[in-house]
Amino acid sequence: MMNDTKIDVMTAIYGRRAIRAFTGERLDTQTIEKLIGAAIQAPNYMGLQRWAFAIVEGADRLRGFSAEAKQAFVPPSHLHVSEHARSTLNDPNVNIFHDAPALIVICATDDDPQSVEDCSLAAQNLMLAAYAAGLGTCPIGFSRPWLRLAETKKRLGIPDAYVPAFPLVVGHPAEHPDSPGRKAPQIFLTA
Repeated sequence: MMNDTKIDVMTAIYGRRAIRAFTGERLDTQTIEKLIGAAIQAPNYMGLQRWAFAIVEGADRLRGFSAEAKQAFVPPSHLHVSEHARSTLNDPNVNIFHDAPALIVICATDDDPQSVEDCSLAAQNLMLAAYAAGLGTCPIGFSRPWLRLAETKKRLGIPDAYVPAFPLVVGHPAEHPDSPGRKAPQIFLTA
């Protein structure tokens, strides 16, 4: 069950990390529903709320999907893929879902780019709410091409017209890595 401890939003923003190691504890339905409840509080274009949530539960099930997702990942020509990313995709022992108990796929209900952006806003809310509840999350961008395949959508119950926009795993963290730090932002002032 989700921890209802209150946490300062700035603490959540600065403390949240991508978690890639989870305990074996599963998430209950109520916890997942609370996380989605936080997600849908996100701002969205014209209040249209064009998002939907596909839940895939079970670390074993996700482990089985990992090989399929890695095989389907072909980076777009404009995307630089690091050597580390390439070795991750080619290593049969690497589970891109990190043995998490649940995958939440935030889907845009149409292919409007604004709808996809709104799903990212919902994902940020969900990740901060999970951190505040003592849970860990990690975006799984490698899985997006696989999730967008017609046969994958059918298997997961995602309507064909929906766009899997933001997949992320969630569970009880077995680690809490230090911050990798942030580069100073470029800021442009206009006159």
